[in-house]
Amino acid sequence: MSQPRIAVFARSANGNSNPVRIIAGQSTRLSRTMHGIAYDATHDEVVVPVALADAVLVFRGGADGSEAPIRVIQGTNTKMIRPHTVTVDEQDNEIIVGDSSGRSVLVFDRSANGNVPPKRIIQGPRTGLLFVVGVAVDSTHDRLIAASAASVPGRKTGLFIFGRTDQGDVAPRAVIAGPKTGIVRPWQLASDPQRGKLFVAAINNESHPPYQLEKPRTDLPHDVQLPSPWNSGALGFIGVWDINDNGDVPPRAIIQGDNTFLVHPGGVAIDPKDGEVFATDSIRNGLFSFLAPNLFSERSQTQSTLGNGTTRSAR
Repeated sequence: MSQPRIAVFARSANGNSNPVRIIAGQSTRLSRTMHGIAYDATHDEVVVPVALADAVLVFRGGADGSEAPIRVIQGTNTKMIRPHTVTVDEQDNEIIVGDSSGRSVLVFDRSANGNVPPKRIIQGPRTGLLFVVGVAVDSTHDRLIAASAASVPGRKTGLFIFGRTDQGDVAPRAVIAGPKTGIVRPWQLASDPQRGKLFVAAINNESHPPYQLEKPRTDLPHDVQLPSPWNSGALGFIGVWDINDNGDVPPRAIIQGDNTFLVHPGGVAIDPKDGEVFATDSIRNGLFSFLAPNLFSERSQTQSTLGNGTTRSAR
């Protein structure tokens, strides 16, 4: 296992490039199993969930070396069990946390610090949420989006769209799920509120854990050899949906195919100003940048595919 760290690269980095800064060391309080990261451009802060510590760490944007976080959300009052993913609502000054074990979405004040309770929690059977792996917010359309994966028969895997200020055991306003979506297993999300678009990293690897939610699987022999989850299942992709989509609908645009180098993409971020989409891939162990200005046009695309677009890769 490599040392837990956050590596910062130049925006135009390409190939086997060195990071310009690395946040790592005992004082950072980083640990393994960090599955998400968010950057708050308004306040120049980096927000990271640490699942095994039940914590969310906030660093200053220019943090370097073994630098301590400026704020830490952690403790029993936070209601976090295994914070898997985060995003920042810069307009409404909130940090949104997706908790995979709590099957919940928790909303904290952006400046929250210490053992503080969340402002709101979306949780319960009516929400449809199970293994929450991605969150995004669209303040322009007043929506909060959660990516949730289900291994329970009869439950849905897909994108669950709530009102931004919804709380409690509430039903989603819309659910994007079904075979036409191509989503076998979602992961991280990114939102473009100005254009009402939602970018989804569909990792689509098959997960074969020896347990079902919190219970051991009784259908497996004790000496079973489960296949690797990192190189199996359907080919992953980056998909784009409209914030008003609902039901079993295909993506309006997709980045997929041999020329993209993507196998099982787990992370996605966007730079609308420069027309770029960034994806990390769990098989390639790299960061890939796609030049796709058409995805940031004001007019929604109708089923377009980027398989031969301009790419930059750092592997």
